[in-house]
Amino acid sequence: MVSPAVLGLLILGLCVVLFLTNLLPLCVTGCLGCILMVLLGVVPFSTAFSGFGNSIVLLMASAMIVGIALFRTGVAQMIGRTAIRLAHGSERRFLFCSCLICAGLSMFCANTAIVATFIPIVNSVGESGGMKRRNLLLPITCATMIGGMSTLVGCTPQLTANAMLLELVGQQMGMWTLTAPAMGILVLYMTYLMLFGYRQGNRIWGDRTENSMESEESLTEDKTAGKGKKTVMCILLIGMIILYITEIIPVTQTAILTALLCLITGCCSVDDVRHKLHWETVVFLAACLGLAQSVTDGGSGELLSKGVQAVLGHITSPMAIFAIIVAFTLLLSQFITNSTAIVIAMPIGLSLCTAFGLAYMPFCVGITLAASIACCTPLAASQITMTQVAGYEFSDYVKYGVLPTLVMYTGILLFVPVCYPLVVS
Repeated sequence: MVSPAVLGLLILGLCVVLFLTNLLPLCVTGCLGCILMVLLGVVPFSTAFSGFGNSIVLLMASAMIVGIALFRTGVAQMIGRTAIRLAHGSERRFLFCSCLICAGLSMFCANTAIVATFIPIVNSVGESGGMKRRNLLLPITCATMIGGMSTLVGCTPQLTANAMLLELVGQQMGMWTLTAPAMGILVLYMTYLMLFGYRQGNRIWGDRTENSMESEESLTEDKTAGKGKKTVMCILLIGMIILYITEIIPVTQTAILTALLCLITGCCSVDDVRHKLHWETVVFLAACLGLAQSVTDGGSGELLSKGVQAVLGHITSPMAIFAIIVAFTLLLSQFITNSTAIVIAMPIGLSLCTAFGLAYMPFCVGITLAASIACCTPLAASQITMTQVAGYEFSDYVKYGVLPTLVMYTGILLFVPVCYPLVVS
């Protein structure tokens, strides 16, 4: 009799194969994985399809509606033209500046919100500036994730890690504990991106035809919108960004409220949403979240953790143990949410620290950073999944993401032990 944990791993493996081969549409494969989890008894229906009630799905859909409204009123085109002028028409310069801006903003507000805000801007640049969306959105999102992991409040995985650190060993991370190693990783990533990554992306997706990120057909400005609606849309956009940064109300509620106001004020219509929203991406994100929850609740994550403990039991080098547990977290977070990867990896890492007399903080920092840099699959993080609107194929993430992931992994191994020695003095 095969256990639910093993079945869960087999289903996940099947989904990854289907994702890579594109034998089925991504959203169909994701939903297939969810229903197999239910039919084979790995988890109940409410768990497997929990992603469809997840707030991040509502956030993404709402952000896409705001993007539609930005286009219909002409605001996105206006922002895009301004960005292009500042970049003097250089795609590489626009990419560099955008990465730094997004990384800086995401240090203090949700990186998911930053990506959601920047999607229509990238789309506008693609529409009006002749730049390739695929050359921009995924690299910018990676930089945003690095910025988001550099402070305690940048995104939720740090808070999860900090809570586990306090509960298990009685220590806590501070506001800036992650900043120094994360900034070192950002410098490495930006250097790689400008020297190699930009050209690598061009080679991967090449001259593949691009479509609008809101629709299979081009989303154009409504010439009848007039200055009034453009002004209203600018006010809504500024208000949304302020609420994202200040978090007076939760990020998802901000996105939903702004989307509703776009509809109420006529900045876009229900018909626009019906025809222009990228529904496949929304369903795919929901299915991915359900798969991740199923892997955790079905015991597959625990099965993986026991395997890692068995392998590490014969290794005594502090650096080797650190490198392996960081690599395990990084690999795990390619297929499940980063917070879930931390929940699985953190007890293993801290127990190894206790067994070998190693310092807790560097392992906590290393695991947290590793869980936040995964970008080799659209399952890795909701921010990465959101980039699907640019038309990336599943294999694009694998081909493009391996090298920057190795660069960032090297950064963790280089900078974390320097900032926080592995051995207790």
